[in-house]
Formats: sequence, structure tokens, C-alpha cells
Amino acid sequence: MVQRLAIELNLRQIRTDILTFNMDKVWSPKWREKTEISNQGFRIFKIPALNWTPMISASRYKMGVNLVPGRFWNMLKFYDILHYHVGDLSFPLFSLPSQQPKVCQLHGFDYDAARRSFPIRYILKHAGDVWLTPTEQMKNDLARLGMAEQKIMCLPNSLDIRVFRPAGKKEDNLLLFVGRIHPGKGLHVLLNSLRYLEQPVRLVIIGPPAWNSEYFNRVLKTIEKINLEGQHRVEYIGEKSQEDIIGWYQRASILVLPPLAYEALGLVNLEALACETPVVATDVGGISEAVHSGENGILVKPNDPVSLASAIQYLLDNENIRRRFGEEGRRLVMKKFSTDAVVQKLITIYERLLASRSRT
Repeated sequence: MVQRLAIELNLRQIRTDILTFNMDKVWSPKWREKTEISNQGFRIFKIPALNWTPMISASRYKMGVNLVPGRFWNMLKFYDILHYHVGDLSFPLFSLPSQQPKVCQLHGFDYDAARRSFPIRYILKHAGDVWLTPTEQMKNDLARLGMAEQKIMCLPNSLDIRVFRPAGKKEDNLLLFVGRIHPGKGLHVLLNSLRYLEQPVRLVIIGPPAWNSEYFNRVLKTIEKINLEGQHRVEYIGEKSQEDIIGWYQRASILVLPPLAYEALGLVNLEALACETPVVATDVGGISEAVHSGENGILVKPNDPVSLASAIQYLLDNENIRRRFGEEGRRLVMKKFSTDAVVQKLITIYERLLASRSRT
């Protein structure tokens, strides 16, 4: 997402470079720096970093700060705005001394952890002159933590509708799950719901295993059991390229995303809708801001396999409604979540921030 925004901003003559940590393929930091030039001509600075508490993984101990960066402050003075994409608070913390205007964009955060931790709230509060959130719910969460409400703006996730688009014929009774194989994503609820469906389905599961190997192995055993029973066909095909995933979005009858608790927005929902694939999802977090129940999909209660199966069955039984939901989903994405719409809104935010700074 960050690289796509950098490309679009540079195309609009807004010079943008990327600063990130130098990480290997398993996300371990390296104490060396690299500078790369993208195909579009902007620079990608990969700075050295250390994992300051390699033996501790709990966020309540790390306070959302996972890495200690090498020297990078000197390069910040060459930019008019610092725009952080925050899943990790390392850059915001170590950039606090910088006087440049800052945009702090959250793609997801643990509200309960922030509510309990003064250091996390302090870093968040001082990390930006403007905070951007993908959903209205997250915007409200930040306000409840004490952030100035007038400085919090909603900037949704975006995607390229030229890449994510419908193509070809849908495969009847093909269900699709895309996401990490993690308990919070609710894949076990989806697998459990299959027993309540009236007709055989093919379920394709795409995504990498998360850290919980016990859960991953339990999922694999459940898949094996379902396939041995013979009514449904379940395929776990692992992690796939974006191109491959788009092909599955285009073929699937329904995308199913049943997280149990928090989900910021669910980018996979937008990707499926852009491909005119209706969504069945649980009504948690900000999912309802993309999946409008009865318009482009159906929302159900979390951790309820019977309700989940009922929603899936309804769409399987009604091809016309599936098609209408898919078409409405793409219209919504084009209007609100396309790269063009989101980048133009971001540029307006930059302009207002610079104008307010010039008046002070």
C-alpha cells in the first residue's frame, strides 16, 4: 500500500520517497543500510535497526515500539511532511524531536492495549499533527483515547480498480477465504459452518500460517476430516501472489471473512468487491463500512457457524442477488476506495496541513 501511494503521489508531481527498516525475508532487522531506486524513480531508504527486546513479544512490554533505528534524523530535514504508516511505533517515537509537520496513519491498532498503556497513548498523541484512520470506528477510538478530534480524519484503504476488476464467469458454489491462518480470523468457524449447508461447496483457503502452529495444525486436520466425509471439498493452497489471488476473487461465488473480534476494515473485502464478488462477513470492527449488509454482502454475528451458514446458503440459492451485490460492491469501491479517490483526499490533507503551519 505504501509503495502504491508513493507511485501515485510522484505521478502527480508530489516528490515522495520511502523510509523503512532493512529487514530480511523473515522480518529480522539488519544493522546495515541500503538505498534503492524504484522503477518509477523515487528512492527507498532501508535504514539499519535493532530488535531491542528479542526475547519479549508482548506489546504491553514493548509499548508498540519493536525496533531501535540507526541514524536517520539528518535526512528528515529535506522533506516538507513526514507521513508515518503505523503498525509499529518505532519511527513515530524516534522522530519526536523533528519539527516537520507529521501525518500519522493507522492501519490498525489494539485499542485495549493503548487504553491500558500511558506510554502508547503518549507516543500516539505526540506522533502527529494529523491522524488518519481507515474507518470511522477507529477515528472514534482515537478520540476516546484523548486525541484532538478535529485532527483525526478518515482516509480509507485504497486499491487499484484497474487491477482488481471482474473477469470471466463465476464458479458455482465456490467459497473463498483469504487471510492469515490465525484464530482471530475465524477460519475454524467457517469450517464448522459447512456442516449446515444444504449442498456441496468447494472452499478454497489462501493465506500464510501465523505464529500459532497448534491452531494451524488443527485447521489442517479439520480440512482432512471434511474431505474424508466427502460432502464438501476444501483446499488449502497456502500463500499466493497478488495476481493469483485476484484470479480467485474473479472466480469465487462468495468471499467469506468471519473474524471473531477486531478487524479494521478488511482489505480483502474491498478486493473481492472490486472483482464483483459479494461478501459474507462478521459484523466486527470497521467491516460494516465496506460491507453493507443487504447491498453488497451479508453481515452476521461473530463466532456463530449457524448464522454464517445461513447467510452463505442464501447467496448460493440466489444467483441474481449475488450478481447484484457484486455489481453494487464494485460501484462502492470505485466511488470511495479507489486509488484515485483516496490519493486526491490525501493531497488535500497535505495542503491543509502545510497551510495551517504557514499561518503559525
